[in-house]
Amino acid sequence: MKKQITKWMSIIMILVMAASLTACGGGGADETGGSASAGGGAAGEQVLGFYRSTEPATLDPWVNNSSDAGVMVAAVHEPLLRKTDDGWEPALLTDYSANDEHTVHTLTLREGAKWSDGTDITADDVVFSFQRALDPSLGSEIAYVYYIIENAEAYYKGEADASELGVKETGDYEIEITTSEPCDYFEDILTSAQFCPVQRQAAEEYGDAYGTDVDKTVASGPFKLTDWVHENSMVLEKNENYWDADNVALDTINITITSDDNTVQGMYQNDELGVLKVKDDILEQYSEENITDVLSLRVSFIEFNPNSNEFMANKKIREALSMAFDRKLFAEQVMHNKDLAAYGLVPNGVTGLSGGDFREQAGDIVTDVSDEAEIERANTLLDEGLQEIGKTRADMENGFSIQCLESGKNQAQVIQNMWKNNLGIEMPVSVLEINVLLPMLMGGTFDCVIGGGQDSEYRDPQGFMQFIYDEGKWDDAQFRSLVEKAHSQTGDERIQTWMDVEKLVLDNFIYIPQAYTEDHWAVKPYVQGLLISDYGYEFDFKYVTITE
Repeated sequence: MKKQITKWMSIIMILVMAASLTACGGGGADETGGSASAGGGAAGEQVLGFYRSTEPATLDPWVNNSSDAGVMVAAVHEPLLRKTDDGWEPALLTDYSANDEHTVHTLTLREGAKWSDGTDITADDVVFSFQRALDPSLGSEIAYVYYIIENAEAYYKGEADASELGVKETGDYEIEITTSEPCDYFEDILTSAQFCPVQRQAAEEYGDAYGTDVDKTVASGPFKLTDWVHENSMVLEKNENYWDADNVALDTINITITSDDNTVQGMYQNDELGVLKVKDDILEQYSEENITDVLSLRVSFIEFNPNSNEFMANKKIREALSMAFDRKLFAEQVMHNKDLAAYGLVPNGVTGLSGGDFREQAGDIVTDVSDEAEIERANTLLDEGLQEIGKTRADMENGFSIQCLESGKNQAQVIQNMWKNNLGIEMPVSVLEINVLLPMLMGGTFDCVIGGGQDSEYRDPQGFMQFIYDEGKWDDAQFRSLVEKAHSQTGDERIQTWMDVEKLVLDNFIYIPQAYTEDHWAVKPYVQGLLISDYGYEFDFKYVTITE
């Protein structure tokens, strides 16, 4: 499979496939982080002020790999199935079904749905979208997302042609998708912004420039892009040709593009923004506001490279460093909430056995010095590991460095102090530019990186561990065998195998879980019906109403 780069809390989020809903059209696990409560009557002017911290490189669903941009992608391009509070509802698809083996998936396309230019959305557009995403000439960085489809990887690598791809038009409004393995979570995959079809005519005309400007984007969703001042602002307006336009109240979404915290806080206070992300350290300042807390499906971790040097290659040393990291203290100091301490790679809210919660069922996998009895054990392990390689603690301080981006410097320093206090070693911290650190990650030349993490588009444990297999940096036969076993299973057997995978990974102390993530959103009382999700694209504006 095409290698991925571990996700970074402060930079690009690369999305991976995985997940499971147990029912459709309103069934399944609750997937909303929160929504604005019901209020008064609708105001005359239906305008929402919104912001994003970074400029989208593109609104092309099949190329975009930025979570910030995913919100706009899903507003302009209608998902095949739309996420709801308690599952999903029909969108461009009116129905979905699969065979008993969960390898053949039948999609029924909505009749009468139109693009913003008034032309019909066809099954040909949908099939073409998959073919285009996997066409090597497009060079999509997220092509691996679609590899579960039969012959997708082979097509991307030039080893198969489009006719062999497992996506076929079987009727004017019917598409059949064949997956290369059992996939009992495919319906949830279809809620992703990365599966929103694009218009064939526009994509062929604009090529890889599709979605990069107003005149190169054709909408199918509730809104259309009408203005884009790059690095400054975007305007979305109601799409009058949207199939469900009667149920869309908003006329305009004015989007400011800025990463300046003072700017967005001032705009929110002046009612120029309807929504504001409130950082943990200033949450008390917004105690009188309507705050929606969202426990996101995201985990941060330390990543050790067992191939970089003799210290990192020693399992006992890695375990000692893991144990000497006080997760509760870290979560309290960095996240301002010790309850976010992570003792597994999979956060709460992910599908487990029999539809339960994976994290609750798997329990805590790692231990640390929040249990004081573990400090002595951590030091013993460190001494044993150093003895095995014939080194001292002084050697170790000169043997490798903690590497991070500027945005992860605070985290690195907190962990540096923990290792100093608990193990008596002071590891140097190297703050690197992104253009320096990313090649190190890709080439496996790093030592110990802090600031990484993983999230998922779907409520499935695969989304939090598949990337390790895809990156290929950890060459372990048992790990590879377990992951491949999971890909041949469905139901509880598959979930149990992913539990086994998580334990194996954490028992080898290469990925050291730090904390889960909770976001705080201040939402103006006049903003009603805003869906805030804990995974995938964060906001759905379709049902927003501005009240008086």
